[in-house]
Amino acid sequence: MAAPSIVFTAVYAAQRFRVDLDVIEELAEDMTPELGCLCVISSTDENAPAVTAFTHRGLEYLEDLLDDRRSEFMQDI
Repeated sequence: MAAPSIVFTAVYAAQRFRVDLDVIEELAEDMTPELGCLCVISSTDENAPAVTAFTHRGLEYLEDLLDDRRSEFMQDI
């Protein structure tokens, strides 16, 4: 498998899947780089915030997690 050459920010993922950014960030907490979730640092400033980003594979995995969450929600209704 080739190394990823592009990543998509959590903001992009939230817009693409039409969910709140907080939901994306919460799901990303349990994702690893092997699952396509990365942390991007854009400054040498120690206090600069990191940006959550996803590879193509990460977006697919995230979509599966969101589908599972929606299914669980519908069962609880």
